[in-house]
Formats: sequence, structure tokens, C-alpha cells
Amino acid sequence: MSRTVYPIESYKFTSEDGVLFDANIWMYIYGPPSHISSQYRYAYTSALRRIRGAGCRIVLDALVLSEFINAYARFFYNKLPNDQKPGDFKIFRNSINFKPVAEQIARRAKKILDKSEPAKSHFESKEIISILSEYAGGEADFNDQVLAELCRANDLKLVTHDADFTASNITILTANPRLLSQQQGEG
Repeated sequence: MSRTVYPIESYKFTSEDGVLFDANIWMYIYGPPSHISSQYRYAYTSALRRIRGAGCRIVLDALVLSEFINAYARFFYNKLPNDQKPGDFKIFRNSINFKPVAEQIARRAKKILDKSEPAKSHFESKEIISILSEYAGGEADFNDQVLAELCRANDLKLVTHDADFTASNITILTANPRLLSQQQGEG
């Protein structure tokens, strides 16, 4: 079965909708300012306002929050000048220089928590085995497959900017032209 992809800028949200934001969307909204395109930051920030205005459920899984926190921390690590960058990310993460970065990340993560409700994920072994089978084929990202299963199980639309997202049987909302050109639904 296939997925349906809608442009997030024109999607009409209702109070019946539930959405799950991928970590890349939270990075567009709450990530470091120099990290992303202002066009996409605006598209997703505007969508968040419309989603909240419509009274939609915004669901957050711990996996997404973990990806957001790790991507944010790695952004700062990767921006360090080579002469100041420890050879290993974990050395940076455990250094005194990381403390202000960690505080900033925690403040942003709390904003995400304030706008979301926790996901209800009750994965059974058979679901994980199915996801692992897809992963073993070499063409599926494990975390993406877990998020897709969460969306299917909870009737959620996935908001993502990941052009390589391959999961099926879900509705995707995006501002990514590559994703939209793969298949466009009507919203």
C-alpha cells in the first residue's frame, strides 16, 4: 500500500487530526537559527500555529525527543573550530563547555513538551520483528519505521521533512518539494 503526501502549507487541520512531528521538524522550529532555511522554518512554525489553533493533538514520542536533543548537540559540536573540537563527541558532551549548550537544548526540549502529549506506544514483539525484517532489507530506516508504526497505531499524520522517508500506509504532511513530488495528495 502507499502513503499520501500533502503540502503542509495548504493542509486544512481540524480538531479531529492528530499529528506526530519528526525530529527534523522540531529542529526547524526550535533548532539553532543558523541551522536551517528560513523558508522551511516559517512553513513549519506557521503549521504549528495552525495545528494548535485547530485544537489538534500533537503527539511526542521519546524517540523523537532523543533525536532532537542529539541532533541539536551534534550541531554545536560540528560547528566548533577544528583546533577547539575534541576528537570525540562524547568528550565534548562531558566537558564544561557543553553545559550552556545542554541548558539551551533543555529549554527548547521543554517547549516541545509543553506543546505535546506523550505517545501511546505499545509495541508487541511481532511489530518489532516486522520492522526489523524491513530494516534487514537495507532500504528502511529503523527509527522511521517505528514512527510510521506509531502513526498507524494511533491514527496520526506524520509531519516530516525527510525526503527519504519510505514507510507506507501513513499520511505525510511536508514542505519538502522532493517528498511532495514523489506523491501528492489533496488536502
